[in-house]
Amino acid sequence: MVMASLRPVPSSYRDPAGFVVNDSGIFKRVVTSRGIKDYREFINSGLYEDLVSYGLLVSHYEERPANSALGELLLVPEQIPFISYPFEWSFDQLRDAALVTLKIQQRALERGFMLKDASAYNVQFLASRPVFIDTLSFTRYEGGPWPAYEQFCRHFLGPLLLMRYRAPDAARFLKVELDGFSLERVSRALPLGSWLNGGALLHIHLHARALRRNPQAGGEPPGGNAHLPQLIASLRRTIEKIPRPEPQGAWTSYYSEWRFYSPAARESKREAVQELVYRVKPSLVYDLGANTGLYTREAAAYGALCIAFDKDAACVNRLYLEERAKPDSRILPLVMDLENPSPPLGFELGATMSLLERPQADLVMCLGLLHHLRVSGNLPLARIANFLARLGRKLLIEFIPPSDPAIKALTRRSDFDDFNAAGFLEAFSSRFRLEAIRPLAASERVLYLFERLPCST
Repeated sequence: MVMASLRPVPSSYRDPAGFVVNDSGIFKRVVTSRGIKDYREFINSGLYEDLVSYGLLVSHYEERPANSALGELLLVPEQIPFISYPFEWSFDQLRDAALVTLKIQQRALERGFMLKDASAYNVQFLASRPVFIDTLSFTRYEGGPWPAYEQFCRHFLGPLLLMRYRAPDAARFLKVELDGFSLERVSRALPLGSWLNGGALLHIHLHARALRRNPQAGGEPPGGNAHLPQLIASLRRTIEKIPRPEPQGAWTSYYSEWRFYSPAARESKREAVQELVYRVKPSLVYDLGANTGLYTREAAAYGALCIAFDKDAACVNRLYLEERAKPDSRILPLVMDLENPSPPLGFELGATMSLLERPQADLVMCLGLLHHLRVSGNLPLARIANFLARLGRKLLIEFIPPSDPAIKALTRRSDFDDFNAAGFLEAFSSRFRLEAIRPLAASERVLYLFERLPCST
């Protein structure tokens, strides 16, 4: 191993037991002298094999570092193809991540271990399956309170309750509260009726009151009941019983209504997407403005891993629930506003990666979205082209002319002089080479397949 090839990951610095490095694109976890004892006990206990066998924890193999100064051991885990963050998850994604954390904690207790932290950032999604990724979070349980109790409530329970009672997309505010929501603020924000919910009363309202009196009491439930198995069971019941938020998005029934497509145009678009995706044969696809994933599934059918972005949390949740039921899902739905995509956050802007810092797609699909970005978002076509070129190697994009009812439904303005086929092609030709054109039957809409020009990232 060449030491110079190892780059510490900026977000991994808080745990003295270890940290993550990037070894020429392969992420590895360094186990330090502070963490080697807990790690060996964890491995020898059989808990690791148990969690991996149930798909709860990523697997890994061990390597010896070439230089002992680096650490005691290197773990090479199963690689996560696409890193996502809690503020990009829908309600059920966050709930499933919470339940995976509790399930792991319960199994750990059965073998005399516990999770020393309960961060939502310790969970990632393999397509639509949540999995725990921090192998060094396990330590012996010696009795007493759970040190991660407050953190769990901040990262999971508080956001879930706010998503239920206040806004389905409340998780987006985790962008400014990277260590989770203050329980005091959650308690004040929840409606009075939540005081009648036993779980919310205990774990949020009374918990917040206890923290006001003693900020060091975060690991102990109000009332002093520190029996950990009972605490975990109570948290699980509380989270399982939170009702799913009522959809508030305008687009959740978009595809069922097909409001802007004739049957012929609908079939023509489906066939064109199938043909052009097959032509590209991508391994990684970004579907921007995916809605409930109709065309995402067309790409996934060819074996691609598809990241389905939409700003409507209800659409994303619907797609996630449908994909979660499939054992072989290739789709990861995420909540993202493409006019305001996820930025780098945290200390030294290194705690999270921006969208542009994550893996580039082989194919970016931008279907039924361009007019929203140009007309509703008032974004210049050249800037849109520049952004899309930075996301992926090839681009499948739908152009909808100003005469289309969809645009007339968005605005009465007529001052978008460049928003025509000629203006569109001129703007995109600076970043892309045109490969194919597919007009849709019985429609003025057209699909274009572009390839990014060299040195255009």
